[in-house]
Amino acid sequence: MPTKAVFPTFFNKETKVWSGPPRPTIYDHNTSVGQIVFNSLRCWPTNVIQITDDDGTVLTNADMLAYATRIALFFKSEGLTQEDRVGIIANSSTFVIPVATACFFQATPFHAVNYSREPAIVQGLYSVTKPKIMFIDGPDYDRIKEITKEWSPKLITLTGKVEGVTSIEDLVKPHPAEKIYVPASLATGGDQIAVVLCSSGTAGLPKAVALSHRHIASTNSLCISTDVLYTSATIDWMTGFSITVMNLTCGFTRIISRKTFSAETALSLVSKYKVTCLAMAPWQAYELFTSPLTTTEQLESLKIAFVIGGWISLALLRRAQELLPKTYVMFSYGTTETGVVTINIDHSLECSVGRLAPGMRIKIHGEDGQQLGVNQTGEVLIDIGLKWEGYLSNPEDTATTLQDGWINLGDLGYFDEDNNLYLVDRKKDLLKYKSKHYWPNEIEQIIAELPEVEHVCVVGVRDARYGDAAGALIIKKDGAEIADQKVIDHVAQRVVVDYKQLNAGVIFVDKFPKNANGKVMRSLAREVFEKTKPITF
Repeated sequence: MPTKAVFPTFFNKETKVWSGPPRPTIYDHNTSVGQIVFNSLRCWPTNVIQITDDDGTVLTNADMLAYATRIALFFKSEGLTQEDRVGIIANSSTFVIPVATACFFQATPFHAVNYSREPAIVQGLYSVTKPKIMFIDGPDYDRIKEITKEWSPKLITLTGKVEGVTSIEDLVKPHPAEKIYVPASLATGGDQIAVVLCSSGTAGLPKAVALSHRHIASTNSLCISTDVLYTSATIDWMTGFSITVMNLTCGFTRIISRKTFSAETALSLVSKYKVTCLAMAPWQAYELFTSPLTTTEQLESLKIAFVIGGWISLALLRRAQELLPKTYVMFSYGTTETGVVTINIDHSLECSVGRLAPGMRIKIHGEDGQQLGVNQTGEVLIDIGLKWEGYLSNPEDTATTLQDGWINLGDLGYFDEDNNLYLVDRKKDLLKYKSKHYWPNEIEQIIAELPEVEHVCVVGVRDARYGDAAGALIIKKDGAEIADQKVIDHVAQRVVVDYKQLNAGVIFVDKFPKNANGKVMRSLAREVFEKTKPITF
């Protein structure tokens, strides 16, 4: 049976390269994101572009344009250039997007970092860009001031008041020049840096990822101006940032909230605002679609449910589709460096991430660098069809990642005969026991079949004799009881080779170590396992 797909994927047998459809070119390559957004906001002034659920603030396109213009004029008065940087480290609130939009207008790149990151990581990331102005939440003032004392940027609060410190309300008052304001043209062209985001950090410390105006202007949107979208993703995460760009260029209404994501919160917001598009991380999808509170009736307004940012089980996708029979339930593979790479809407495909998005090309490399064909597993190399700006102040990792124009992020995968991509695991997560290689994701999928298991993370526990012994950290479902031996026996029944057995055993935990975007930090999970259940012999 042919695969259901949002976009077709093509395979060239001679070059052994898989390609998505061409990326539509709407704007001149040297147009700034600010010029695009400015025109979009000006053309549909009465569209409601943002609703802050926490206090009920509603912004129309005209409001967004006015606030962003006033903040841009403030940047101009401060002498900011296109070589300078603005920092944003704050939770979701009404004025985060107007600040980002003002940066687009002035073509002054902003560097967004998640507000919950550890101080040492925040300091390390911002020491790369040294923003001249930083937008923060008032309660974080002392912490950010200490972290940034090396270069002492001007700090401005987005929420909360700090005596003697400028607040966003001071910047968004009417300005005499706002009616004649025109966004800045790019000084050097479309490959100029527009934003700096953070890599996920799942394979080490997060890096500062630079993205160009041309890259951002090519963002595809599955939502249109009449849609209402909710996501808890903040602007520092690629999902949250991409949705921000779609929101500003396509004009749909975005619901923002400072509340921590939960099934109850999501259901309330979907019902209250008749949300048509919902974007979630895998763990959030699990919370929503397995919650006893969730019913088809409560989610009947949804047209698209989009899951991106990690692995999700086929059983959960099917559960979602049962709850949402009239909704497109989509799972996507994407990264900060590339944006969305693939989309899958065919829930008959076990563990596939689907077909390629427009403008994307992929080739699969073997261990010796040879290009592989159908059903052959190797490193996934991605060509985004645009110049990638790399990691700021990190030429070594940039050179390692960018190989002859192709981005190699260490993912391992293959394409089937129907041009669907399957990700096996990350190369850095590849484990070796008794001289045999295995991928933890394969064992995780088997353990996830057990009805008592809510979440599982398999790690390689260091065994001085044999290498990486597989150990499973498991979060049980509420009220469920399961013995570690049952898990060990289940894996043994499904996997006959001894090197893929749970040779380090099982531990039960209440939570996994995660980064700010909810991705499991496998290296830290291994440390938790080794402290709890070290291998002895």
